[in-house]
Amino acid sequence: AAARPIEPHWSRLMDEAGVDSAWCYVKTPGGYRARMFSPTAGIPEDPATGSASAIFAAELHARGLLSDGANPIRIEQGVEMGRPSQILVTPEIARGALQSVRVAGTAVKISTGRIAPPPA
Repeated sequence: AAARPIEPHWSRLMDEAGVDSAWCYVKTPGGYRARMFSPTAGIPEDPATGSASAIFAAELHARGLLSDGANPIRIEQGVEMGRPSQILVTPEIARGALQSVRVAGTAVKISTGRIAPPPA
């Protein structure tokens, strides 16, 4: 809950790693709690990061923490910023190999728009 980017350490770490975001997590009794920070990309904190959750499934598999079959994983995110999200990631393992990852959850529409081609 106390995680946050602290400058100048944050910028130095992002530069050294060649990235602009960090997804942090901790194991909880019901699954995992995560936070995603990307202030250098204009996102102080993301309340739900499905793409990082999918990659997390691959990390758990690489560590040998998943068994053959479906492995549902619950991830809470956005709690500390007052926008709690529940993400359900289900990696499917067959004969020790990661076959697929499904990401599910709910979302609240916060804006809508349309992208138009530039004028000719």
